Amino acid sequence: MKNLVVLYGGDLTSSAFEKVFGSECAFERVLKWAEKFSEKTVLFLKDGSSVSQNISSVFSSNPNVETVSHENWTKSLFISETASSLKKYGAESAVVSYADTPFLNEKLTADLIEMHEKYQAEYSFADGFPYGLTPEIIEAGTCSILSELSKTSLKGEGEKPVDREALFSVMRGDINSFEIETLIADEDYRLLRFNFDAASKINFLSCKNLYDEAQKEKIDFSDAYALSNLAKKTPSVMQTVPAFYNIQISSKYNHKYCYSLESAEKNPSPKDFMSLEDFKKILSQIKDFSENAVVSLSAFGEPLLNGEFLQFALEVINQNDENHKISLLIETDGLLVTEELASKIARTAESKKTEVNWIIYVDAVEKSMYAKLHDCDENDFEKALSSVPLLEKYFESHVYPQFMRMKTNEEQLESFYRFWKEKESPSKGELIIQKYNSVCGILPELKSADLSPVNRFPCWHLRRDMTVLADGSVPFCFQPVFENNAGNILTEGIEKVWARFSDVLKNHSECKNCASCDEWYTFNF
Repeated sequence: MKNLVVLYGGDLTSSAFEKVFGSECAFERVLKWAEKFSEKTVLFLKDGSSVSQNISSVFSSNPNVETVSHENWTKSLFISETASSLKKYGAESAVVSYADTPFLNEKLTADLIEMHEKYQAEYSFADGFPYGLTPEIIEAGTCSILSELSKTSLKGEGEKPVDREALFSVMRGDINSFEIETLIADEDYRLLRFNFDAASKINFLSCKNLYDEAQKEKIDFSDAYALSNLAKKTPSVMQTVPAFYNIQISSKYNHKYCYSLESAEKNPSPKDFMSLEDFKKILSQIKDFSENAVVSLSAFGEPLLNGEFLQFALEVINQNDENHKISLLIETDGLLVTEELASKIARTAESKKTEVNWIIYVDAVEKSMYAKLHDCDENDFEKALSSVPLLEKYFESHVYPQFMRMKTNEEQLESFYRFWKEKESPSKGELIIQKYNSVCGILPELKSADLSPVNRFPCWHLRRDMTVLADGSVPFCFQPVFENNAGNILTEGIEKVWARFSDVLKNHSECKNCASCDEWYTFNF
């Protein structure tokens, strides 16, 4: 056997079995694609999966599909089982994909296989195409070597949970040891960040809407470029449901940062604090509407100043279950972080397997510069710094000291980067360099470099983000420059409010407010 198709289906969701692609679901389309390239398909599954009945009903009568199940899949186990399957069937190489990608392209796959064989590559992949159109290919011998490396010299990466880059993420630890070939797209679609899979509601709806639009426009699905070009001009593909919610639970600050709206006395909040009761109502809607999302605390304010902050954080974490993944982001000056607070959040997050990230506003390497930027006492610099190792103790590799890059502190940028990037630093090498935002001219223009792309594309924030103020009102943009809000999530409901974003997105390039914005190309999760 020349090629063996290996599919990972351990994290399949119920969306993968919704028959929205004509009479087929995403999983069925993947199996049909697999039949074109191998007489045998090996499907990796997770023991006790909630969708196991759906899976078996699709291929129970198909003798060409073999399943391999484990309770917990790591990258190392994934590679090891791929190597074992190749050996079992005497195949020369594995054509690898996730099992929830409905638009896997037969021509691109054939081109990738042809290139792989022509140049006798050990590993081949396609680059520049939207995710979900192409598989990866790995040689049997290479897979066996990589399996061994993932248990020895590359064990640190191998022990991590399997993900969609499992093969390459392990391989790049010793990248120069492998012969790699790349099928390059004629047009680079990476900037659009399309993910054509059924792993989340946002991606599944993009796939469904693209399929419907392609049917209407009579697009040939075998033409990957026609499909990709249709996607980039279709609003219902670009904008499905929010992936990032920035919620204002406090409109108060410890400091009046020179880069905050508070310094310009333009804080858009109609009240000081959001109530926990209102927050619970909003979270319930987010959970039902988006299913998977990042919830950030707090837009336009210091979240820890809300007296019930701990309860707010725990409410986000407790939304998580088998069908919902809500991660938590906390942006803070760090002054009110305590050991007790960190430990309680960490314990709950661990029990619910929830990701929690912290961003700490540091902005300087010297206390005098910190005091100047934050309009505060110099002693607060040490308080901010001390919060980083404290949080790192409980949230390893998820604590990010942030530097707001602007003309005022540009001379300290290199020193900041060199200190925090070291693995021995309090953040263990994690940091964020944040682009300065003048909020369409409301704040002074202190940007030290123009990072905007040459060609404008539809705003990421209109496509993926929702900002919720303390009273439940939702501005169209996290830059408070629109005269009207999209509505109120507490009184009207999230679906009705979000529907009003579509017209703003359609008119984004001509919008008077958007013309002066320098944030349209920045991306949140």
